[in-house]
Amino acid sequence: MTNDFHIWENNRNIYLKFLIHNDLEQLNTVPKGFNNNLLWNIGHVIAVQQRLVYGLANQPLRISDDLFQKYKPGTKPTIPEPQDTVELFKELLIKPIEQTKSDLKSGKLNQYSPYTTSKGFHLASAEDAITFNNYHEAMHLGTMISLLKFVR
Repeated sequence: MTNDFHIWENNRNIYLKFLIHNDLEQLNTVPKGFNNNLLWNIGHVIAVQQRLVYGLANQPLRISDDLFQKYKPGTKPTIPEPQDTVELFKELLIKPIEQTKSDLKSGKLNQYSPYTTSKGFHLASAEDAITFNNYHEAMHLGTMISLLKFVR
């Protein structure tokens, strides 16, 4: 499991660099041929991680319901986000990792409701969800690398 957290931490630090090295206009730009932007992808991975790990373990999400509703699967950006959202995402990319480690160790995430993802992955535990989350975040990182070519 420690390797899963290491991968997650590295991936989140890459996402953080997107927020640091791109201005608000670049983060909000939806290039032709795409249905989302850099900022939406970051909000989406934050929301999905919370749902996969906490929601399915019958624990409250560590993000607001408004944030979850805006970035859950099936959504797309509708209006440009302000700088406040960028600052919030900087915090939410890193802070939940330590909380998740602690909650996993304490047993808070043991009451997991098995779930099969839209890609056919069966998640039977919070540990499975964390492993799958790395896969999910890597897919979105690939999308973001493609998006970056069109916003710079």
